[in-house]
Amino acid sequence: MTLITRITRLFKADLHGILDGLEEPQEVIKQAIRDMEEDIATQERRLEELRAIMQRLAREAQETTATMQEIESQIDICFAAENEALARNLIRKRLEMARRAKGIARAQEETQAQSDELATRIATHKAQLASVVQKLRAYEATQPRHPWASSPCVPLQGGSVITDDEVEVAFLEEKRRRSGAAPGTP
Repeated sequence: MTLITRITRLFKADLHGILDGLEEPQEVIKQAIRDMEEDIATQERRLEELRAIMQRLAREAQETTATMQEIESQIDICFAAENEALARNLIRKRLEMARRAKGIARAQEETQAQSDELATRIATHKAQLASVVQKLRAYEATQPRHPWASSPCVPLQGGSVITDDEVEVAFLEEKRRRSGAAPGTP
């Protein structure tokens, strides 16, 4: 491995480490929750689409069955009238409808399988989302309410914020004390 490659890798690792330190874990988790909720909503819309397709296929299956029954009665009439040519045409239609019914049944099975798989996936994702939300709440419960509450610049027991002037005066007093100068002398 060349020296430049190794230095580049080290630089990238350091840069990623800095960026990781800048990111707030709560915000990253909240964004992940929003992404998961959006994904679940998209999957639920797709599930509704599949259910609508199932309803349409069920209607088509009923219509096909009704048409086949009608054709069957027409075939009976043709045989009673000894009209074999017309009976053949109706038998062809019945065969076409039977083939269509099989196609509809196959589409219903496939759509039902997709719907069941998607419903299971949605349930799994909702459980994962609930777990992440629960972990976020537990994490937030361990964190201080306000990020500035533990800051050394803000008193925890009320009072006002320490100003820069107060820090400067205290600094000068400390500097004087450490240099051995008498109080009140510059």
